[in-house]
Amino acid sequence: MKKCLGCGSILQDKDKNSLGYTPKLENDLCMRCFKLKHYGNLSYAGKIQNNESILDGINKKCGKVLFITDFLNISDEVIDAYKKIEKPKLLVITKSDLIPKNVKKDKLIKNIQEIYEIKESILLVSSKKYVNLKEIESICKSNKTTIFAGFTNAGKSSLINALVGSDITVSNKVNTTQEFIKLNVEGLTLWDAPGFIGTTYISDVPKNIIKPLTYQLLNKYYLKIGNIDIASAADNNLTIYLNNNLEVVKRRIKEDIQYGIIIPSHHDLVIKGLGFITFSKITRLYINIDPQFYEIRPTIIGGKYE
Repeated sequence: MKKCLGCGSILQDKDKNSLGYTPKLENDLCMRCFKLKHYGNLSYAGKIQNNESILDGINKKCGKVLFITDFLNISDEVIDAYKKIEKPKLLVITKSDLIPKNVKKDKLIKNIQEIYEIKESILLVSSKKYVNLKEIESICKSNKTTIFAGFTNAGKSSLINALVGSDITVSNKVNTTQEFIKLNVEGLTLWDAPGFIGTTYISDVPKNIIKPLTYQLLNKYYLKIGNIDIASAADNNLTIYLNNNLEVVKRRIKEDIQYGIIIPSHHDLVIKGLGFITFSKITRLYINIDPQFYEIRPTIIGGKYE
């Protein structure tokens, strides 16, 4: 049974509406992956993998796990999944080329380790700029078998393709990798695991360096970020590290609102899938999205909570 090199599904030529369909079984890609790769068109969403089954599949395999996340999507949910992996592991923050140039990367790593109580090392990489790919290659060679895991859209398939020149399907769509994909490269075994599905407010992946936007938010005004409204009960300074595709405008408050969230000083408001906003001092906040889509943490930017 031949598998699609892009998503790992078994190729078949019978059902156009099912995974793995291709008009010719000698093709290497299913129609879904072919359209994703060449046109960015997701013709079929595919099956939604259960996070626990993905985790179980990872823990049953031998080798070291490289758990991939990116700068904007570090959250309790992501780190909880990372900590459930029972194998030797390393947290890899990919798309490091998107990290703002004013962010000190050594402090970023230290803060993430302290805030989320991570004992293992953290490595910053970029598939696009080939940052620290030699270190990833060295890890793969020393462990013989390596499993690349992470939440969907984290960049793990891009990382594998950059390492070995494979043709695993890469897109900004969720749920691209459907099955565990096994690659044998010069005596090494690499596994690309299906992506964990998380609670995200938005799934668009930024393609350019994140430009921090600093605002003085007066209590008579609110910020509209896309369709998200944020207001502070007192004058406050905040810095936005969000997807640059979103328009940010300041508008005057015209009706009563409830300030129900307390943000301590030098803390981040993380909007899952979108990024985070850093507040310089304690404030009561209003935000018009469901609590499942955000969390509060000490800031990962700068020195310890500075």
